[in-house]
Amino acid sequence: MEFDFTRYIEDFNRNDDAFVVEKYYKPDAVIEGPDRTFRSREEWLEVLKFSHTGVKEEIHPIMVVREGNRLMAELNIVFTPAIDRPDFPAAPLKAGTPLKMRFFASYVLRDGQIAELHLGWWTPGLRAV
Repeated sequence: MEFDFTRYIEDFNRNDDAFVVEKYYKPDAVIEGPDRTFRSREEWLEVLKFSHTGVKEEIHPIMVVREGNRLMAELNIVFTPAIDRPDFPAAPLKAGTPLKMRFFASYVLRDGQIAELHLGWWTPGLRAV
């Protein structure tokens, strides 16, 4: 099975976390962010379920490059809360006020699924220049 990034994004944007994790992630997938690492698709599913409680997440690719089993993407991600989420991982969210963030995602693919996902992003409100 060939990994189809466009289809992955379409499915991810439907916010059916269990379906996406089962279909696209290896059972032993490693997902690494700036502050922690998850070592199974079950752990990743728990993070997504928590993050998406009352929040719709949409990924909008800006640029995607692929070489063999490696893929890198620059992404705009919009989190739109239906409820207040003061505990949201990136920043407190107010119902109806979307949060847009820029992400970089580096993927290692194996047998048509994600074996590794390395994420980096800009913190909301960060001003560097």
